[in-house]
Amino acid sequence: MAENKEAAAAVKMNQSFQEQRESLNQLETLQGYRDDYVAQFKSKGKDGMAASRLLEYQAFVQKLDRAIEEQTKAVQGVRAKVGEHQQAFKKTNSRKKVVEKLIKRTKQQEQADMGRQEQNEADDRVFKGAQID
Repeated sequence: MAENKEAAAAVKMNQSFQEQRESLNQLETLQGYRDDYVAQFKSKGKDGMAASRLLEYQAFVQKLDRAIEEQTKAVQGVRAKVGEHQQAFKKTNSRKKVVEKLIKRTKQQEQADMGRQEQNEADDRVFKGAQID
């Protein structure tokens, strides 16, 4: 049961890592697109442009900035989620290790008890055999 819980926590943690990678990739794509768009704007702006065209560029850059801001918040949320899933995994992993130690200790104790019981039985047979002679 502890192994199942640990495995489930590992799956959630890996899924959140994947989500974080995707979220960061989206942010980087947006930032790259904005940088390219601004560079293109500067290049075209050197020769001059109509005021309406300038306003369109500015409006679009503002939209990109808002999208980047929203994606940055999403990345922060995913990072928090990753942290939560890492903590959950560590907790279940720790519990599993405790259970494994307990099982190992119990098995060792059982083996030691069986060994003592077998030794006692062997001693009894030797003692009974010595009394018959």
